[in-house]
Amino acid sequence: MIFTPTEQERQAQAFDPDKLAAIVARIQTQGFAVVSDLVSPATCELLMQSVLEDADQVVAHSEELTPHEKVTGQGHLQLGLRRFAPFVKADLVANPLIEHVVTGVLGTGAWLGFYNGNVNRPGSVHQPLHFDRPFSWRSEDEAAQDGQTWPPPTTTLSCSVALSEITDANGATEIYPGTHLETEVAQWPLGERLSNHPDLVASHGPPSTMPIPAGGICFRDPRMWHRGVPNTSAQTRPMIALTYHGERCMHWRGRLVKRIDKAAAQRFAQDPALKSMDDGGLADGRLVFEDNTREVFTESANPHQVNRNVRFVEPGMRVNHFLDAHLVGGARLVPDGVIGPAR
Repeated sequence: MIFTPTEQERQAQAFDPDKLAAIVARIQTQGFAVVSDLVSPATCELLMQSVLEDADQVVAHSEELTPHEKVTGQGHLQLGLRRFAPFVKADLVANPLIEHVVTGVLGTGAWLGFYNGNVNRPGSVHQPLHFDRPFSWRSEDEAAQDGQTWPPPTTTLSCSVALSEITDANGATEIYPGTHLETEVAQWPLGERLSNHPDLVASHGPPSTMPIPAGGICFRDPRMWHRGVPNTSAQTRPMIALTYHGERCMHWRGRLVKRIDKAAAQRFAQDPALKSMDDGGLADGRLVFEDNTREVFTESANPHQVNRNVRFVEPGMRVNHFLDAHLVGGARLVPDGVIGPAR
């Protein structure tokens, strides 16, 4: 099933209530929902070429597998996206229809925490089966004490954006629908692998795949089991990943922060840009973009009040999107100059 926005919904910058309810219900029950025609062909073409060019640069500068490939499999690249004009587009990062789905799943106050590229190159291999996020509540009692159902709802929503058509031939992600509700994994220790539990995996099979039309988005509960698969085509498959977190997820990685002392709570209330760091301290957790993208975020309508969670670099500095794409801010700030993977 693929949902498609109508012209009336585009004009209203919101989905019909019944359609939004159907999209949200599918995410809640199946773990994903595909919505077509959200990103314009012009934006897709521009960003596709930029991602392919950047991926070629990364590979050219790597004498061996990239760090991400060493963990997930040859041919699967994670790389930052250009954070300067004209490569930051409102129909992607400030799209009310995307944000309406985000709000429908995560509630008001959701914020953008991740903006990155996901590339599957010809000759790639299978990734290990995995899920991207753990359960925010690890037991039924813990969930009940916080007023949550069991299995509990997601506190994060992943948005996989197809810049060109994603098919089984060019590496559509393998998925196990419904596994976002498998509570056996809730108490697994950090780093435990699904490959160590073949009977559990088999009980949820066989898997499906996640084709996405060009300009469409798969909204995905990141707890759903999935893996990248070989790209058997002759063309590199680019994809963009945006991840949103619920308002209570005050950690920069999008983790739920359940216990906050009074001083930290006051600081959070005074400065919504603050996030909890890995060491327990508080710091600016916003994504960084160059100043020439400011109007994309600040002058675009935001009827659903999603926190776009960005800041803009000072004059004389640039955002090197090739480096530190998985760290706070999503890229490295460097003195004005050439941007590239060797910096």
